[in-house]
Amino acid sequence: MQITFKTTGGIAFFPGLAAGKTIDVSGLPRERQDEIRRLLESTQFFDLPERTAVKRGAADYQTYTVTVSDGGRQKTVAISDPIPPDLAPLLELLREITRA
Repeated sequence: MQITFKTTGGIAFFPGLAAGKTIDVSGLPRERQDEIRRLLESTQFFDLPERTAVKRGAADYQTYTVTVSDGGRQKTVAISDPIPPDLAPLLELLREITRA
């Protein structure tokens, strides 16, 4: 499984620095692999709409684009601030992994 995680927008957004980061889940420790799979299942990631609702006047909100490729399945979801509570743990984990 591979996951690409990209953040755009916000007050200090610089397009040139906004390249997505790809995570090869099989290269992570088993605990992390299991946690990612659990979060993807609990959020029903592959059934989510392509974009979460965007609030009006959200000019400095960030958008998080998550693409998951797993076997023959691939799904991209754009999640805008404020982050829906059910997706927050997944995004926080992806942020943590891509910062390392």
